[in-house]
Amino acid sequence: MKKIHTLTIMASLMAVAAQAAVTLIDDDFSSSTTSEERFNKADINTDKWIGGAGWSVSGGALTSAATAGSATHLINSVSSTDTSLTEVTLSFDYSVGEGSTLYFYSTLFTGEAGANMDGRVSKTDGTYFANDFANGWSGRIGFSGPEYNLKAGGSVSTSSTANAVTSFLGGTSGTFSQTYDISGFAGGSDFSIADVSHLIAVFAINADAAGVGAVSIDNFNMTAVPEPGTYALLGGLLALGYVMVRRRRR
Repeated sequence: MKKIHTLTIMASLMAVAAQAAVTLIDDDFSSSTTSEERFNKADINTDKWIGGAGWSVSGGALTSAATAGSATHLINSVSSTDTSLTEVTLSFDYSVGEGSTLYFYSTLFTGEAGANMDGRVSKTDGTYFANDFANGWSGRIGFSGPEYNLKAGGSVSTSSTANAVTSFLGGTSGTFSQTYDISGFAGGSDFSIADVSHLIAVFAINADAAGVGAVSIDNFNMTAVPEPGTYALLGGLLALGYVMVRRRRR
């Protein structure tokens, strides 16, 4: 009986720890696809990056020949109800050829996708048609609720590169990794991933000329996590559970 009770305690604590993070996007591009068309509602959750000319998935990476003004998008739905997940971690490997600048954008949506959503995917100068995905644009495109820029929580209805979460100059490569606190979004202090219905990830290129500065992206991940204090609490619970197990065994 004690053994069964001990296993129950440990299983419960492990279940709590397992809920400490929710994967939003995890793509090593081994099975992703791309499509050169407008982004429709049916493309959500399909692991399909909708991109302008030049984007493709090949060799286990998302690549582009860096056609000027080209962008590619992925939209996933979010269904977590865990209000403790107030941070989003972002990481990916990148390589940007000379003559190009790579921009990354991400928006958190709080409403449902419009019935006739068909957002455009490319513009110029490393931007994209953000207003196509904004709240009820023209009454038919976009999401029904407010949206928030992952970088600062502000609106992304404009297409300025100032709204980019991050950017990389040509001739650079490496791994980008950053954590973003979303708790203050919506003008409050209790915003969490539970308030998010969908999110969009966008890569856009500003190339000096068509075909210059090829781009490669791999191992893309976005995950919702608790703030560090919550992790410490979970660690304490697991430690307490271990002590309880040891005492019962004695």
